[in-house]
Amino acid sequence: MKHFSVGCDRQNACQAAFVFPRVSSEMSDPDRRRAPRIALQQAVSLVIGNDGHEVAAITENLSSAGVLLYADQLIREGSEVGLILVVPAAQAETEGKWMWCFGKVLRVENELKEGKFGMAIGFQRYEVLSQA
Repeated sequence: MKHFSVGCDRQNACQAAFVFPRVSSEMSDPDRRRAPRIALQQAVSLVIGNDGHEVAAITENLSSAGVLLYADQLIREGSEVGLILVVPAAQAETEGKWMWCFGKVLRVENELKEGKFGMAIGFQRYEVLSQA
């Protein structure tokens, strides 16, 4: 993909370079999530597919498996997206990390939240870029 020149085809190495902080789940019943999540509200810009179209969004929560966010425009389920996140510092670190993430829209919520479209993005690969 031309717009994702940073591409990380060595996913295992990328995952080993960064450990997502552990948090306890606030869920009262089991669900489909594959990894623990952290609350993370930050403005991001989603790059959609190969054409480089950008859509503004706000993240809700994050895990090593993906991110839940609310975007200004509807993005179809199955669409490929890229985004850069600043992941909060882990307990032993003093600064957060910039992460380049590439994934697919796994689910689109049926109802708008404050005029924004809720979407679950499943990460296919990600890479630590630098200190934030």
